[in-house]
Amino acid sequence: MPAVLPALLVGTVLGVLGRDAGLWPVSSPWLLIAGGLGSCVGLLLRSRRLLIGGIFLAAVCLGGWRGAGVALPSGPGSVQALIGDDERSIIGTVVDDPRPRGERQQVVLDDIFVATPESPVAPGSAGRVLLWLPRGLSVVAGDRLQVEAALEAPRDFDGFAYRAYLARQGIAATASARAATLVDHKLPPIAEAMRASRDWLLRGLNRLVPEPEAALAAGIVLGVRSGIDPAISADFSSAGLTHVVAISGWNIAIVAALAAAAASPLRRLRGGRWLAVAASACTVGGYVLLTGASPSVVRAALMAGGLVLARLGGSRSHALSALALAALLMILVAPAVVWDVGFQLSALATAGLVWFGAAFERRLSRWPGLVREPVALTLAAQLTTLPIILLNFERLSLVAPVANVIVVPLVPIVMLTSALAALAGAVQLPIAALGDVVAWLTGGSAWLYLRVMIVAGHLAAAVPMASVPLSAPPWLAGAWYPIVLVVARRSARDDVTGDLDESGPQAPSGRGGLLRPRILAALTVVVLAALTIATQPDGRLHVLALDIGQGDSILVVAPDGSTLLVDGGPDPDLVLRRLGEKLPFWQRSITAMVLTHPHEDHVAGLVPVLERFRVGSALDPARAYDNPSYARFLALAATEAPGVYRLARAGEHVSLGPAVDVEVLYPTDEDAAAPLPEGDVNNASVVLLLRSGTFSALLTGDAEAPVEAKLLDRGEVPDVDLLKVGHHGSDSSSTPEFLAAARPEVALISCGVGNDYGHPHAITLEHLAAIPGLVTHRTDLEGTVEVVVEADGSARTRSATVNPGSIGPWWFPVATRRWRCSTRWGCRRGSSRIRRASPAWRPKPRASSARPACRSTCGWSRPRPCCMTSTNSRRAMAAGSTARWRPIA
Repeated sequence: MPAVLPALLVGTVLGVLGRDAGLWPVSSPWLLIAGGLGSCVGLLLRSRRLLIGGIFLAAVCLGGWRGAGVALPSGPGSVQALIGDDERSIIGTVVDDPRPRGERQQVVLDDIFVATPESPVAPGSAGRVLLWLPRGLSVVAGDRLQVEAALEAPRDFDGFAYRAYLARQGIAATASARAATLVDHKLPPIAEAMRASRDWLLRGLNRLVPEPEAALAAGIVLGVRSGIDPAISADFSSAGLTHVVAISGWNIAIVAALAAAAASPLRRLRGGRWLAVAASACTVGGYVLLTGASPSVVRAALMAGGLVLARLGGSRSHALSALALAALLMILVAPAVVWDVGFQLSALATAGLVWFGAAFERRLSRWPGLVREPVALTLAAQLTTLPIILLNFERLSLVAPVANVIVVPLVPIVMLTSALAALAGAVQLPIAALGDVVAWLTGGSAWLYLRVMIVAGHLAAAVPMASVPLSAPPWLAGAWYPIVLVVARRSARDDVTGDLDESGPQAPSGRGGLLRPRILAALTVVVLAALTIATQPDGRLHVLALDIGQGDSILVVAPDGSTLLVDGGPDPDLVLRRLGEKLPFWQRSITAMVLTHPHEDHVAGLVPVLERFRVGSALDPARAYDNPSYARFLALAATEAPGVYRLARAGEHVSLGPAVDVEVLYPTDEDAAAPLPEGDVNNASVVLLLRSGTFSALLTGDAEAPVEAKLLDRGEVPDVDLLKVGHHGSDSSSTPEFLAAARPEVALISCGVGNDYGHPHAITLEHLAAIPGLVTHRTDLEGTVEVVVEADGSARTRSATVNPGSIGPWWFPVATRRWRCSTRWGCRRGSSRIRRASPAWRPKPRASSARPACRSTCGWSRPRPCCMTSTNSRRAMAAGSTARWRPIA
């Protein structure tokens, strides 16, 4: 009977909600008895209404019983009872892979064991703990960790009931720890094998595809969403493309469709139809396990599987029954999904596709198929999800139908090319030349289509009124869905023959000659070849202070394309995005890497660079320091790039082609063996001198006044054109004597927006302002700052303006002077000039001013007013944090 499953589903949902609201009768045995009697009477009297009513009452009781399991344990022996100010030794098992949040990572611990004076053991079923750890710690699902931390009660923020949100996931407390000890690791063999396979493919993908495209591909293909650029997420949200970012029923349907197409020859055999379905089901099941079998992926697989079964039945009623059964099973197994917005949107969107997808396509029958299908599917899904979107996000995307027309046909291509890139990067062919060609083709193809997808989302989000603020009262759903059901029944009467074929799940056909596989492949190769030629080295020297928040990261690109990366900043994701912005897509190597000292805001970003890039040499001051990221850096330098590790000692040289030489000025062997000046590891910083023709730059890391005094005493402070100001502009560096000896024309300060340390210090800015002709640039105000030196020593000053709707900056020359270099950055206008006509030449003092910064809020709810070159990494983690934590300075 078609109404049985809907009655079971609705009753179960109401029972779970009623139990959560504290309504005792929903789990009363009298309700179950009444439901059973009503069902029996309905069967005896052949009364359909009595039967459905009895089933509904029984389902309410069932939902109330299952909803009781959502409540958090309390009282003695529970996690809630241990919340307080005292640090405790907590042991727990990591439930899922960590979720990186800027400089930290978030893990959920289950099976908690806490030893306390009052109670020796807290039972493992007493609730979960949300734990914040430093990003440098290597943690995976199944690890059993021991940490020293104080348990805190979650706190609501910005009108969001965060405490209730965590409670429905079984999380009773939060905690922050600086270190963790691995006690044990235990996962079921299948889960361990699938996790290892996923990590293997993810490493392959990351080796060939740059950021931010690689993180987007990982989210679409492997379900790993943790590294996706917040700016891209904001654009996709405004453009109504969030379903693309995560694995959903759409992605599962694509996998099932590809599997069904591969198994189509089986249909010729006796019973081949069911055999082909079984092959597709096994493929989808394996894909679900590969992506981690998270609740969202399982939900998508169940709903896609329901549609596959419904297609075999050949009618829309079968599809709705399969959908209701999938949702009912998920709620019974995990009642907390009732409050999961993703579950609500997925179930309702699927129902919308079943109810209205074919109807919208019929009304748009004169439109080209490439446009008709995405528009019809988008409108059908929005019709059923509109109240949930307005209630939860209070915004409505007006450009979603148009944006989906562009992006949805790209999803199958992106999944295919990204999967090929992951396999190619993971296998690593033994023949170097062949491997390079395969890597260029597969990685470049994935990058190209991901880049088109990102640009399309950015352009759609930049359209005026792309998404508008629009909220709705809770009763809207109660008034909306009865109307939707009436319209759906009318649509069903109009479509008596059914709208589902028996061929299996279908992706948008992408009709048209341009999208035929052979033509598309040839066009892809031509475009990649053109882009590769266009992005060859330009014969100039580039020195960039990357905007990576509160930290340091300097990228040097030599005229022949050789690269030097000095430090990596505190956020591993952010430095990879900056490198992806500044390096061509095909360049997956770093000639040399220098770690100035092992503080987190310098070493954390170098760890993923070692994992993803081929590094020629890695220089390190080798000062012992207790930092997990530094330990990983040393381990990777020995394993990922064996033979490239070198001690950074005075007199060492790094050659960046024939035109650029980098020399280590500090520390000497004696400096490295002596106690640290003032006991501060900042004074272990490597100091570098870069020379290219008549141009020179001094890169000082976080070296403070004692190191500057040593260099002055040794006569090793040269007259330079460019100075990277030490220690982010702290008052402990950049003494007047040091600046007077260096006499730079341009000073670069790398610091984060609104940082907690007061960098740059007013005294340091005064010292810099006292140098005649010196122009100071700051990454917190200007984003990434780039100095460009021409091959003959001359330079042009250029500026750029990036509009929200533009694909990239359009550079234009402003002036040409000999022996000068320029600075450039997105969303800013400005220039600096460097003397070098002769050693005796001195410029006249001149005034300089900094233009107001053009910063991006990267808010999800509106388009950014300017470029995406700057991100405050602390903001991204603040929203989800309920405990105070300061990164290592």
